[in-house]
Amino acid sequence: MKSLPPLSPAEQALMDLVWQRQPVSVAALLDLVNADRDEPITRNTLQTQLTRLEAKGWLLRDEGERIRLYRAAVQAKKGRGKILSELKQRLFSGSGLSLVRCLVEEGGLSDQEIKDLKALIANHKKGGKP
Repeated sequence: MKSLPPLSPAEQALMDLVWQRQPVSVAALLDLVNADRDEPITRNTLQTQLTRLEAKGWLLRDEGERIRLYRAAVQAKKGRGKILSELKQRLFSGSGLSLVRCLVEEGGLSDQEIKDLKALIANHKKGGKP
């Protein structure tokens, strides 16, 4: 994957919405972004963020006859992998074990998620793919 610049938390949140709903219009994104906000952002603010994501290489814009649609330039799995890799490096000195330990010890994983993680590790040891 080509080198992409890191994302701010707001940009990451937008990318998550795009990955879930793509292709998605500015109006639909604005509704999604503001759904749970006490203080909604404006269309201009959102458009600025989308333009920045496009310039960074994370988004692609499709110009329709009457509507502008955005879609991810990077697959969700690869994009999230890049974000996680940066987080792991920044917060855990590159240690995946430290990242997972933090999730487990700080209560970030449910019992079912821990069970699934154990099964994933067992499958990985057997040479299986996730």
